Amino acid sequence: TWGGTQLDQAKRSEANSDAFLKKLVEIHRELFQKLNKERTKRAGHVWVCCELLRAYFKLGQISQCSFLLTAVSQSLNKDGFNPTDLPKAISVTFFFYWGKHCVFTHNLKDADEKLTWAFNNCPPKSKFNRRKILLYLVPCKLRLGVLPTQELLHSHDLVIFVDIVRAIREGDAQLFTAKMEEHAADFIKMGTYLIMMKLKFTVLRSLTRGIHREVRRNLGENAAHKLDLGPFEHVFQWQDGCDADETACVISNLIYQNAVKGYLSHEHRKIVFAKDMPFPPPSKWRM
Repeated sequence: TWGGTQLDQAKRSEANSDAFLKKLVEIHRELFQKLNKERTKRAGHVWVCCELLRAYFKLGQISQCSFLLTAVSQSLNKDGFNPTDLPKAISVTFFFYWGKHCVFTHNLKDADEKLTWAFNNCPPKSKFNRRKILLYLVPCKLRLGVLPTQELLHSHDLVIFVDIVRAIREGDAQLFTAKMEEHAADFIKMGTYLIMMKLKFTVLRSLTRGIHREVRRNLGENAAHKLDLGPFEHVFQWQDGCDADETACVISNLIYQNAVKGYLSHEHRKIVFAKDMPFPPPSKWRM
């Protein structure tokens, strides 16, 4: 059939494209090894590294990137050479791919550092490249507890994150789940789906904080640090379909990860919050 023929051609075209890319990788690898020994051609060495990283990401061979990045880092450190001294077109590209690799290996602090440098040094007129960097930098920042402004998201056409950021800020688990389902294919394609799904932890922490604030406000002068589990179970059931045991598990995990300071008293069905800073900032979390 016509549809079958089209699909067959598309598959052949994709196979040819991969074969071409693999051949290119062979050529670039040889060049990379040669340039690695030549101390005077650092810019060319790093640029070839960028081309190899680009090809490996396209081929889905992420494991190959570690060897390249280690080789370049060792080589540059040996010479006391700083990659930031390279022409911006090369250094920004290098830091983008390095940061992207850190995202894939869940090394978030390094990813944040590399991608932030790439973004800050990418020319403001390069909208396409700045957006590309932000597609990986925003998930890192969110995971580290830093929420981007609506202005930044809209000005770089990052509508995909707008409602997710709102869900984190407001502790809206229903909105978070709906938007993650809506944009799942995009996040999977970019390789950031797992890091984005882990943000549910932050959403549930915001939800816990919201319940804590509301319950204490309603109690007024009688507000204590020991609160009934009932309101938490009720809201978690409404927002995330949790039963009493699941709610206790979520809160226990938040306490274990130091996102909430306190303890659960199952016997008295109470949650006892710390008097001093019951909701530590993300920099204090175990994660």
